[in-house]
Formats: sequence, C-alpha cells, structure tokens
Amino acid sequence: MPIDKELVLEKISEVSDIISELKALTIKKYEEMNTHERYSMRYLIIVLVESLASICVHLSLDQYGIRPKSYTECFREVGLRLCVQCYRDLEALARLRNILVHRYWTVRDDLVYQSIKRDFNCVGVFIEKVKELAGLTS
Repeated sequence: MPIDKELVLEKISEVSDIISELKALTIKKYEEMNTHERYSMRYLIIVLVESLASICVHLSLDQYGIRPKSYTECFREVGLRLCVQCYRDLEALARLRNILVHRYWTVRDDLVYQSIKRDFNCVGVFIEKVKELAGLTS
C-alpha cells in the first residue's frame, strides 16, 4: 500500500509541536517547575510517543508487512529498515511512555527533565528518514 502522506504529515506536525512544548517547559530549572508543569512534561512525552508510534505502525503495516506487538518492536523493526542507527533511543522513549502510563508512581521527573534537556536528535533522524521514504523531502 502507498504511504498515507496526509497522516504522516499530520503526525510529523504533532511531533514538532510537542517537542517545541517540551523545550518551552524545560526552559525553567527543574527545581522551579511546579507540579502541573511536571505532569505536563509527562503527558507530552506520552503524546510524543503516540504520534511517533502512529507513523511507525503505519509504515510497519503498509510498507513492510510487519505487525509489531509493541511500540518498542515497531521502532526497532522500522528503524532498522530505515537505517536509523539510534532506533534504541526510540525504543527507550516507548519504554518511558509505558512507565508513565502504567507505573506513574515510580517516575523520577528529574530524570525525565534531564532526558528532555539532552535533545531529540534521534526523533529528528527518524522523521527525516520517514520524509525521505514518503517522498516528502524537497
């Protein structure tokens, strides 16, 4: 099946918006963030992974004929096929999403904050490879 370019573009836009929101939230020092901002950070990570996973599952099913059993499996299988060398970072994001959703009481917000501050280079690499595959690059 052909790639649904509209879906991919919509999800790429969501990813970009979410990363901008996360960066805006983490302009503050961690110690200065209130509870609502910390919970917003968690929520945005969940939504980020869901948006990336939507792209991943679409490619997995329609381009590669693979039915992944989890987001981590999807990121691994699609990442390898797209030659995304840092696919393990995407797997780690999926695992973090699982912790945030299912075991929120064990979350260390300071570690989530630090990982956001590092960057989203692998997400950018993944998105660029998706754009190339979908013919969305100029």
